[in-house]
Amino acid sequence: MGNIWKVVLGVAAIAVSLVIYPIILDGVAAITGDANIADYTGLEPFANVLPLLILVAMIFGGGLLTFQGVRGARSSSKSKSGKKYS
Repeated sequence: MGNIWKVVLGVAAIAVSLVIYPIILDGVAAITGDANIADYTGLEPFANVLPLLILVAMIFGGGLLTFQGVRGARSSSKSKSGKKYS
């Protein structure tokens, strides 16, 4: 995968995570608002933490992908210019 594509996909992953976060929160609110959720041990705390885990994972993944793309583009531009640093 090219370095430019890594940057584009990383930024897109961050944007998508910010767009779907309110949708995930609404879904969790609908699930935890149900009276029967108390029947399942530990489901409510897990459901309350899950949106944060999803957001952090997607932002971390997008940021890492973007960083790798920028780092690869900078290193390839240095090698193409003929300058070698030791």
